[in-house]
Amino acid sequence: MTYAVIAVERAMKLQEVILRAMSGELTWLQAANILGMHPRSLRRWRARQQRVGYDGLLDRRRQRPSPRLAPSFLKMRPARMSCAFQVMQLLTAHGPMGSDPP
Repeated sequence: MTYAVIAVERAMKLQEVILRAMSGELTWLQAANILGMHPRSLRRWRARQQRVGYDGLLDRRRQRPSPRLAPSFLKMRPARMSCAFQVMQLLTAHGPMGSDPP
């Protein structure tokens, strides 16, 4: 299986920080902060690396979006969503732009 360049780069960074923490150069808390994750997540990554090796650090997510993914309009911030909702209300109440009023 081929991996995206970004997945390989992330795995390399994970490995480097985990190795620095294992050698004592960093504390596990510092390592978690560097990687932007919770210390418990980092411990899970470390266990996976020890169990599987470097390949355990590669991103296992699929390369395509989940079929259960919510549509993008549902992910809008509330302010944008309310604005879009107001526009939809105006359009349904007054009809499309350029048409004569009822």
